[in-house]
Amino acid sequence: MQIFSTYAELLDRVEQTGRPARILGHAPDGSPIISVKTGGDKEPAVFITAGSHSTEHAGVSAAVALIEQLDTDHQVYVIPTRDPIGLNGFAYALSLSLGETPEFDSFEEVENILRDQGETFYDEDGMVLSLIGDCGYATSRPAEHRPDPQLGFYQQLREIEKSHPEIVQPFIGRRVYMSPGQSGVEGTGNFGRAYTLIVSPQGEVLHLNRFYDRAWAPVECRCTCRLMAEINPGITFDLHESQLLGEHFWLSARHQQDQQREVLEQRIARATIQAIADSGTTLSSDDYSTSPWFTSSEKGVYWLDAKIRGEGLNLADYAAHFFGLAFGTEMGMYGTFEKRFSLAMLTVQTAVKVFEEG
Repeated sequence: MQIFSTYAELLDRVEQTGRPARILGHAPDGSPIISVKTGGDKEPAVFITAGSHSTEHAGVSAAVALIEQLDTDHQVYVIPTRDPIGLNGFAYALSLSLGETPEFDSFEEVENILRDQGETFYDEDGMVLSLIGDCGYATSRPAEHRPDPQLGFYQQLREIEKSHPEIVQPFIGRRVYMSPGQSGVEGTGNFGRAYTLIVSPQGEVLHLNRFYDRAWAPVECRCTCRLMAEINPGITFDLHESQLLGEHFWLSARHQQDQQREVLEQRIARATIQAIADSGTTLSSDDYSTSPWFTSSEKGVYWLDAKIRGEGLNLADYAAHFFGLAFGTEMGMYGTFEKRFSLAMLTVQTAVKVFEEG
């Protein structure tokens, strides 16, 4: 288990595995977006990815570890992180526009940088939103300092988009990097990552785990789609974490295009959530509702209907629609990093074992 402070550390660790990394493309700062092939020769392939939300770092660490630790005869392809810029942190993201890496220790200092160095379009409710060079930057203080503590930092900006669309107009087609403000979350903290948002040509504030059904999509999504089209994965894992669940866990599943795969998806979901429960992990409560977009088949297993959500397909939606089985993890961020890492590992290892049985 390793927490990567920089993307360079992650690349070094991948090199140490001895498996060659393939460059799929480059993020806007020039960072290579890589995939690693491991496993055996059997098809269909297993596809594992993480890090579209750089704040969810335990999944990234697990994806790297699975390069060596996933025992299967199937081909395995891993994209360990889909946001190299965000992994490097908020100060690094700021350096892309400032030309140097700023130093700061508090939200007050960051907010002053955004006000002094950029053109500010929003400054209230604990958020400053500014345009510096070609990129947007926003601060988001910890949940307890927000008007609505249940509203995630991503949703804060979406609410601005809906209520004051004119504010986001200057950011159309641009990236907006947010400070997560996740005090107490090991591996992320207040500024340790940058949460990457993109304002679409239609003025929608979306993050990097959208755009999978859009003609206009950022390079990170295009790279992922090209690899999936090439390998035609039989099962896909996207490793996520939730900031709203304390230490709880739930498994995200997707309905399949045919009955045979639907039955297998259900069987894998049951076996996986049972393994998670047997590990002593608290599953999301019976009355917990992630959103109206989900239905629950059993405790801790939720099935997403992307059509109801209406924000575009995420990677798991895309995988289920075009390729095959698809699952996402949601480890509660406020558990220990070691626990979150182990849950991601257990999910993939258990699910792949059942997948191999067919």
